[in-house]
Amino acid sequence: MLAAGCQQVLYAYTCDVTQATLVAQLLYASPAWSGFIKADVKAKLQSILNKTVRYDFLTNYKPVEYLFESSDTTLFLAILRRPGHVLHPLLPPLKTTGYHLRKRSHGLKLSAVQSSLLRKNFIYRMLYTDIY
Repeated sequence: MLAAGCQQVLYAYTCDVTQATLVAQLLYASPAWSGFIKADVKAKLQSILNKTVRYDFLTNYKPVEYLFESSDTTLFLAILRRPGHVLHPLLPPLKTTGYHLRKRSHGLKLSAVQSSLLRKNFIYRMLYTDIY
């Protein structure tokens, strides 16, 4: 039988390994594919996270939708802030106006999105997020 201190250390290591493997694999390239999956697939991914919590492999986790949104936001901000980013040329040009309007989430031109496939694309999803 293990002492209580050893059990806590092993538990912490188990949580770290689960975070480094399962959650990292779940979020790997998620900005590219998370817009294309359906609600039932998101529910299955959420059930995997729920099982890890139920079996004490993970303690504090966020819903899968929140994980996807935070991953998307982090990548989009990196693309906006660094002109040398490999995805920066995919952004539309800056919108210029002669008015002093309130600050927007980005100052880029919005184009009319035609197809539903294009609406699920990472760049277009992020351009149309919080535009109100």
